[in-house]
Amino acid sequence: MRKRKKRIGGNFKSTVNPPVSRSSILEMEPEELAGYVHRAEKQAIPTIKEKKMGPEAAQLLLALHTQMLMTGNSTLTTESAMSIANTVLSLWQAGYYTPSLAYPYTLEETLQDIQQGLKAKGDYADFFQPYIPTKKSTPRGLGQVVGGIVKHPETQLWQIWMILDGPCHYIGAYRDPATAQKSLEELIVKTRRGGTDAESYALYLKLNARGVGKPKQLPYDMMQYLLEHIDLYQIQL
Repeated sequence: MRKRKKRIGGNFKSTVNPPVSRSSILEMEPEELAGYVHRAEKQAIPTIKEKKMGPEAAQLLLALHTQMLMTGNSTLTTESAMSIANTVLSLWQAGYYTPSLAYPYTLEETLQDIQQGLKAKGDYADFFQPYIPTKKSTPRGLGQVVGGIVKHPETQLWQIWMILDGPCHYIGAYRDPATAQKSLEELIVKTRRGGTDAESYALYLKLNARGVGKPKQLPYDMMQYLLEHIDLYQIQL
């Protein structure tokens, strides 16, 4: 049976109850913070292995899952992403957090990968576009996500990207950015209106069928560039 895709419509709900504020995070004991990282690890490892992420990318994804578990907030800023990434790394270095045997990289491998380059090597400004709506659709105060469209350097096709609960999700692969923007707009409007899981999955199939190929994982260097400019791609729901 074909695995059902993650719901893309309706409200985005946290699995954490209650959420933790950023000020409370700063007051947490290291052991308590490490507990969140261990929980996040179980969510991050399948994606790390599926996407064949390198050590630095894996550590960043682990940190994003940790942030989501602690705060219940999938909204990213450069400051928040780098802050939680540094926190997780510090816990690891200090011995408060030790990954399970299922985690694919050691601390030494992670530090070496990080030291090889903390900044993106390329300027990918022309590859990314923010959400540009063509019709009026008033946000309903459901929160924020980060997303837009991007031209994949290998396929030269434009695909939707959106960061939800940590990982970056991709939908559709289109020849021109106008079609990608139209599809993204349908997705945002649907999310604001809400709906059933069946309706959301039907929209997912529709948006993919409109494309001419399958979306692909972006190279890590592009993901690093995106993280450094993430504030440009905030979308109010």
